[in-house]
Amino acid sequence: MNTPTVFLSYSHKDTAWKDRLLSHLRVLERQKKIEIWDTNDIQSGADWSQQIFNAVNKADVAILLISPDFLASDFIIGRELPALLKRREKEGLAVLPVVVRAAQWSQIPELAQLQFLNTDAKPLAADSEYEVDQSLASIAKRIGDITGAISERESTRPHKGKGRTAKTPPPKKDIDGRYFISHSKVDGDFAELLQLRLEKEGLSAWIDTDRLGPGVDWRQEIDDAIRQSPAVIAVMSPEARDL
Repeated sequence: MNTPTVFLSYSHKDTAWKDRLLSHLRVLERQKKIEIWDTNDIQSGADWSQQIFNAVNKADVAILLISPDFLASDFIIGRELPALLKRREKEGLAVLPVVVRAAQWSQIPELAQLQFLNTDAKPLAADSEYEVDQSLASIAKRIGDITGAISERESTRPHKGKGRTAKTPPPKKDIDGRYFISHSKVDGDFAELLQLRLEKEGLSAWIDTDRLGPGVDWRQEIDDAIRQSPAVIAVMSPEARDL
């Protein structure tokens, strides 16, 4: 079973924030629960843009460190982010933003539709040092939960290759349709985690990230998914209740 790879997308002006997040992720890396890729892994003299796109294509989770410099980067917004979002749309790549400094990310529709890892997208820079570490510890835990679910899902799929043992995926339950997972935006990452858990048990599930791309009639898509579902799972949380 391959170890899930976490791709870090950030502006070099936010290297200090990237390093602070890394310090919280290292425990997962040391336990071989994740592998981490950032631009420090680019080899000297190599084609750096090609190495970035190679890493994008291999990633299981992408973390975006949002800031004014992130949004001002022509390479990130013009090339790196579209490549990540394409994989999200086509392959279900988990793309998870973290706002490190106040920025006009809501002006970019592709970012506004994503599930942010920090509460209410509050910039980390607005917190005290103690609160920053609390937030980063919580973010690291959520990343670990998601990559853990990805590992469990992948372990049920047959693999080919030297030194790998193929595993038979669990049989599909004798139920037609896909379970509809209803959730608020603040609980999007939990909904994705639940979907992965259900798939591990051989049950299909539908969440809004599966079908609701740009230009799609989202009301019709949701109505169709509910009608075709054998059951609706409602994700409830205090945060969602307050919206």
